[in-house]
Amino acid sequence: MGLFDKKFCDICGEKIGMLGNRKLEDGNLCKDCARKLSPFFSERRRSTVEDIKQQLAYREQNKQVLASFNPTRVLGTDWKVYIDDAQRKFVVSRARDYRADNADVIDLSQVAGAHYEVEEHSDEQYTRDANGNSVSYSPPRYEYEYEITMTINVNSPYFSEIEFELTEHRPTNRYTEEFRQYEQMANEIVAALTGTGMAYGAPMQQPYGQPVQQPYGQPPYGQPMQQPYGAPMQQPYGQPMQQPYGQQPVQQPYGAPMQQPYGQPAQQPYGQQPYAQQPQQQYAPQAGAQWFCPNCGTPNTANFCQNCGTPRQG
Repeated sequence: MGLFDKKFCDICGEKIGMLGNRKLEDGNLCKDCARKLSPFFSERRRSTVEDIKQQLAYREQNKQVLASFNPTRVLGTDWKVYIDDAQRKFVVSRARDYRADNADVIDLSQVAGAHYEVEEHSDEQYTRDANGNSVSYSPPRYEYEYEITMTINVNSPYFSEIEFELTEHRPTNRYTEEFRQYEQMANEIVAALTGTGMAYGAPMQQPYGQPVQQPYGQPPYGQPMQQPYGAPMQQPYGQPMQQPYGQQPVQQPYGAPMQQPYGQPAQQPYGQQPYAQQPQQQYAPQAGAQWFCPNCGTPNTANFCQNCGTPRQG
């Protein structure tokens, strides 16, 4: 057969036009049949005619599954991840109409893993010297942009990996709000598809020196938590207890010492002295009164036993 002999598609039987052939391991595929394959399929050249027929049969069944697919969440801006939480299925597509595009419906149980990577692209900037030649700055200057790529590994007979760029507009700095939003989006996709990693609403890992982004309704680290109305306030260790508005402090049993924060003086009931500060009753001995030493039994009148030196008791 000559180089320019007419070829026919081994799938649909139609004649293949010039530059329209897609080679298979054991046959030919026209561009119209090739368009019907999954966009994540990349093993065409190593596929047989029978492999392609089986995949096209799967793609026809996918249309029926897609008709009952109802996403409850959509993550992403350009490439989007549509998730049907009720059926535990998802779709990845950048098409305006993912149903018309026959996007692959994948079960969440087929997900083997998901992760994202940040790639830095740099472009050196130049200036002109006195002769008009393009020269580097001293020191060299660069402009940067950052690309975030998502990779989802799946167990499918037709493809094993879904890869797409998450950054519709590449940020020029890693420390901008735009970059943090893309990184948050990437973590949400990982958590939604795998059930691991950073859950939706969890605080992001921030660049050094940047404030931590907290989930809605939670205070920054170190700030007091907002308590439900009427619930006791959680106080920092050693601080006095703050009571909800309109509530009285905790009443202690009459005569019982108050529970105070560590290191604070105890509040005593009215009329009582603080613990360890009660006046000690003094028993001053009468001068010259006789007493007997509890140690040796010797009678004495001084403050110390004249026999053994034991101090006077009472």
